[in-house]
Amino acid sequence: MKRLVLFDIDETMISSNGAGRRAMARALKESHDIPEEATKISMSGKTDPQIMREIFANQGLELGAEKDAVKKVNDLIDLYLSYLDQELSASQTMIMHEGVVEILDRLRADSKCFLGLLTGNVEIGARKKLHFFDLNHYFEIGAYGSDSANRLDLPHFAVSRAQNHFANQFAPGEVIIVGDSVNDIACAHGYGAKVIAVNTGKTPWQDLAERNPQHLFKNLADTDAVYQAIFN
Repeated sequence: MKRLVLFDIDETMISSNGAGRRAMARALKESHDIPEEATKISMSGKTDPQIMREIFANQGLELGAEKDAVKKVNDLIDLYLSYLDQELSASQTMIMHEGVVEILDRLRADSKCFLGLLTGNVEIGARKKLHFFDLNHYFEIGAYGSDSANRLDLPHFAVSRAQNHFANQFAPGEVIIVGDSVNDIACAHGYGAKVIAVNTGKTPWQDLAERNPQHLFKNLADTDAVYQAIFN
């Protein structure tokens, strides 16, 4: 009874006090003179490229043909990444949510469990955030916003990489996605994976509950309950 457990990052495991949003605002202001207020949109469960495209659309700006749009978004993300370390260091209240290290340690010690990431962050941004909290060593593989702007695509990337890296096959029912947003739940349901939702982000409890996750917790602090949910 093996499990591949894929963790979201922002608001599920950590809170970086808006560092990513501020870095993105700086990149957009410098490159296209887009005001900071434009970044004050819901980013929960979205990929970095999706967020960039949404901000452009909200500002009435055209990205051009798809090939040109991809290049512009990638250039913006490179600029965003150049500011991210500064903004992480400048954050006043960096938080790792309750129970994160405890559940990761327990799962890593279990030979039936394999860990990975499933996050809307592009890979470099994800690794920068995890580095700040010394969490990178738990996750050898993952799927990222740099793989696809569509979060629904990410479970396929994560499972494929896990199967190659761990030399194990994972059926959809053996995959668990842990996240804090309705988009995390949607991508799990879309793949046929199970989902553990945590109410550590900005999404209200009721909104999460209405999406019918297999399990819904306040946070990851009850290690025994979360562990049992993973192997349920």
